[in-house]
Amino acid sequence: MSALRPRARRQALPLLVALLCACAGPAAAESPGGSFRLWPASARELAMADAATLLAPGLESLGSQPASLVGIDRWEAGLGLQRPQELTGLGLASLAFGAATGRRLPGPGERTPTSRQAVALGFQQLGAELADGSGWGEWTAALGLAWSPQRWLSVGARGDYSRGGSEDGRDEGSARALALGLRAVALHPALEFGWVASDVHQRFAWDAAPEQQRRRASSQTFALAARLPGALSAELQGRWRFRSLERAALGLEWQPLGPTLALRGGLLVHRRVETSWSPAFGAGFARGALRLDYGFRFERAEGPGSQHRLSLRWIGDGR
Repeated sequence: MSALRPRARRQALPLLVALLCACAGPAAAESPGGSFRLWPASARELAMADAATLLAPGLESLGSQPASLVGIDRWEAGLGLQRPQELTGLGLASLAFGAATGRRLPGPGERTPTSRQAVALGFQQLGAELADGSGWGEWTAALGLAWSPQRWLSVGARGDYSRGGSEDGRDEGSARALALGLRAVALHPALEFGWVASDVHQRFAWDAAPEQQRRRASSQTFALAARLPGALSAELQGRWRFRSLERAALGLEWQPLGPTLALRGGLLVHRRVETSWSPAFGAGFARGALRLDYGFRFERAEGPGSQHRLSLRWIGDGR
């Protein structure tokens, strides 16, 4: 891919590079001023406006909430593509694998957790062409661990390392991050209430800015999921930072043919400099151990704007 330097190309996984080349486009993005630091959300979460913390735990929670990794049944592998619509020069591809032990038999109304211990490894490749025509390449590797001492409680941690730079070699560097998470779920045959707390510590080191930069972000998320008549599920979610509501989301999922087909929609309200509204939709298909999901979120305000996300997962038989 033209956005990556030769050394970065040798370090990247050939499969991910090929996938990324297929979804990358011409120049348009602004200079990142350092690391993009993007871990894409799953296609399912994107289609439900990110309101899928409780409804869809498992491998795809590696980048958002490692405590939810206990949702892996036995083992799970997946790859994904994400492309912001307005930034045609930006493309992301990811590959991940996770395994779990100590599988629990599901109780009445239980969706998660299903396992006592889980581990996951992920790799992400990012490429972009900046506004000045130069290329940018970055890769991130992450390791996540989760433990569930009780059926309703789980804790998790994720460490990741990123390295990248510009094609002309003027800006190179690395970043490290540690994320800690705690998750508590109250189960009911028709309702599920959950609380998730996360604390992320990041450290950056770039050639253009030799002094190390540190960043810390803490948040708490409350979510209520319900099973409704007519094969419909809903989730209401709110996330707080610095004691103020940062975002709220409503997600809906309808399975007219059972697990084979799922139609999804959602609405995300995000409070940045000004309040933004982001509708979303998507679909999921399942056949045997394969799961194919597509999600799209429309966003007119700040950030990368509207995004497409496609993911393919292979779920091992937990029996």
